[in-house]
Amino acid sequence: MKVTTIVVLVLAAVGALLGFSFLQRNSLIAQDEAANKAWGNVQTQYQRRIDLIPNLVETVKGATTYEGDTLVKITQGRNTLLGLAQELKTAVATGAPDKVDAIERTLVPALRAYTGLATEAYPTLRATEQFTTLQSQLEGTENRISVARQDFNNAVATLNTAVRQWGMLPFCGGFKTREPFAAQAGAEVAPKVKF
Repeated sequence: MKVTTIVVLVLAAVGALLGFSFLQRNSLIAQDEAANKAWGNVQTQYQRRIDLIPNLVETVKGATTYEGDTLVKITQGRNTLLGLAQELKTAVATGAPDKVDAIERTLVPALRAYTGLATEAYPTLRATEQFTTLQSQLEGTENRISVARQDFNNAVATLNTAVRQWGMLPFCGGFKTREPFAAQAGAEVAPKVKF
């Protein structure tokens, strides 16, 4: 073989190795960015949880308080009317016209304010639906976080595999393996939602 042929083959081999190294470096950069993006998605889901859950809890608490207060007012109004009706019946039975007049002056406005006593319609109570929605949102949020963490761990595993396989090539050094997501100590204990 001629020296020129050997030199050309060596240069071609070195060129191929360098070209392959550049391609692998670009692949490592893409995998590193994919891991960065996956971690950003985990952070996005954490932020969503912080933005959403306290507002949902406060909304459910407010609706529950409002419905409780409304139901108490309706029940008190009904009981007042029933009490006045009983007093009126007793006053009529005992023949006390002054007492009948006094009760009627109180009873008529109360009846106008609280129409339909016989067929009273309570408001539809929706706090139970809101609790169900809250539970669904909590579950959905935690599922999103779980998926984002799994995606991050998958991206890290892909990056770590490539770094360990190709890190010895020229121009492919400088990339480091990353640690996958690991739960903090005590994370196995479920958080408590308080109202």
